[in-house]
Amino acid sequence: MRKTMILLLKATAMQNTACLNETSGCQNINDPHGSACDSVDMAERQSATASLSTGAGAARSMIWPVLGLLLAASLMGIGPIFVRLSGVSAEASAFWRAMLAAPVFLFASQGLAIAGGKKRASNMDVPNSTARPARKTGLLVLAGVLFAADLMFAHLAIGMTTVANAILLNNLAPLFVGCFGLLGWARRPSRRFWQGLPIAMLGAFCLFLASSHGSGSMLGDATAIVAAGFYGTYFVVIAKLRQDHSALQIMLWSTIVTAIILALYMLVFDGGIGMPAVIGGWLALCGLAFLTHIGGQGMVSVCFKRVDEATGSIILLWQPFMSAILGALVLGEVLNPWHAVGAALVMVAVAYITVRRRRRAG
Repeated sequence: MRKTMILLLKATAMQNTACLNETSGCQNINDPHGSACDSVDMAERQSATASLSTGAGAARSMIWPVLGLLLAASLMGIGPIFVRLSGVSAEASAFWRAMLAAPVFLFASQGLAIAGGKKRASNMDVPNSTARPARKTGLLVLAGVLFAADLMFAHLAIGMTTVANAILLNNLAPLFVGCFGLLGWARRPSRRFWQGLPIAMLGAFCLFLASSHGSGSMLGDATAIVAAGFYGTYFVVIAKLRQDHSALQIMLWSTIVTAIILALYMLVFDGGIGMPAVIGGWLALCGLAFLTHIGGQGMVSVCFKRVDEATGSIILLWQPFMSAILGALVLGEVLNPWHAVGAALVMVAVAYITVRRRRRAG
């Protein structure tokens, strides 16, 4: 009996010790080497530190693409000023913009091929067939035709209305892309598109009111909207071409075809290719080709590999602001309150529509 009681007491003591160890966990103060809980806490702290370091590294890696897009938007915002200062017609400024930029794109494309990046430069991973390459070549030519029409009407608008109106209304291109989606030519527009469309239309109406009050031309505003339509169609064709062609190859084809079409247009309708009469005009055309066309457009293509479309589209809305500011400072354009209201509505609508993909992805 006594032995039985002793065994029961020992068993109870062992159970209490086990429970104490279980409840106290890693808080055993008699462990001279630290507890398991301390190890777990240390691991968690190290993991948190690593996560913070990774997040900080990602944030730092995003700084340069964002700054690059801001610089690209600024360079493209200077473009309308160069058009005005060139002293030539709209079609002539668009021609020289493409003509001066084409050799740079050609040398860059050849440089990639010589350096062993032929596959990256052409990106022609297509089956062995004759129909598909021919169709893609036709799309490349079509992209050049659309780009030529966009440049010509955009430059016409810059000469007819205020720089701010011309660039703001040209930013309505995403709305045309959404409308093309209804016809099955592009991705079908989302609910956010239909919600943003009335805002954009109201903003465009306010810009027309600004022109009707003497700050611009309503015909010039309509021309800018036509340019936006061609630019939106250009986007649709580019989306199909990007499946088989690099951005550099598309820009090369578009620029060369644009130069050819505009040269033929001037030879037929203008009797010759217009050229600046003073050196300042040539400097403006060089700035238009090298800074706006190559620097601005090229930097957008590079930075969009690191920045998502929604964020990039919003950052590029700095371009109309830049153009409006320079138009007032350099060209002496006077903006009225309708400009401010219309600009705000147009940019809010474009940002609201283009941000949808990022929200879905998140």
